[in-house]
Amino acid sequence: MAFWEELFLWIAIALYAFACAGFLSSMVFRKERFQRAAFALTASAFVCHSVAGGVRWYVTGHLPVMHTYENSLIGVWFVVLIYLGLRYYFPLSRPFGVVVTPFALLILGNGLLVGAELQPLEPAFRSNWLFVHVLFAWMAFGSYLLACADGVMYLLKEKAQTGVLSRLPELKLLEELSLRLILFGFFAHAVVIGSGAIWAHGLWGRYWGWDPVETWSLISWLIYGLNLHLRITLGWSGRRAAWLSVFSLIGIIFLFFGFGHGSSVHTEMFSR
Repeated sequence: MAFWEELFLWIAIALYAFACAGFLSSMVFRKERFQRAAFALTASAFVCHSVAGGVRWYVTGHLPVMHTYENSLIGVWFVVLIYLGLRYYFPLSRPFGVVVTPFALLILGNGLLVGAELQPLEPAFRSNWLFVHVLFAWMAFGSYLLACADGVMYLLKEKAQTGVLSRLPELKLLEELSLRLILFGFFAHAVVIGSGAIWAHGLWGRYWGWDPVETWSLISWLIYGLNLHLRITLGWSGRRAAWLSVFSLIGIIFLFFGFGHGSSVHTEMFSR
């Protein structure tokens, strides 16, 4: 890892940690200023995170899309970006930071533990379709993660009229955001599957091979398609829709993390 990348990454991690503490303190002590400070720290961490990613891109000569550390680096960046965009258009969604910041710390920590050696772009990764595939994958995962967090907040808010949990966003806003996030993730996920098939054809001479990761990617996409069908066509809302958001993420977690120790062309390429 380059010196400036390491410096700015650790600054970002420290800021994410302080932001996480700020969001938790805001909920526990009911202090609005803690939440504002935590959001400012998250935005500052995102800037440092961007610099770290930019330095790595410059030093290696390629977008950070290889193996666990680089996927963690760019993946968390997209999750935080989606959160910041959500906060811009829906100011009352700021409490989502209580979920985003610990997620950022966990994923970045896992990436650092695996290793962050500087490496040139390997032949298998030399495809523009791979960049599209990986970037949209993290956009989809970030959207689904926030939708799940939204569902948990809805269920907690519904039970709490007073106390710490009453400071969560209003139920109507949470329900609207959940649908928007799942729609965004669903279309991004479709791009993931399509770009992956095109890349696979150029790399292995076939569009689809029923690799475990390919199969679970399709299953997860269909799960979210069913989620949208139940919401939009059959009118599921409220608590049922919130539980849908929570349980739908299980397939995605299994997809991204359940095959880490398995055998497939994807784990051979991305888990090193």
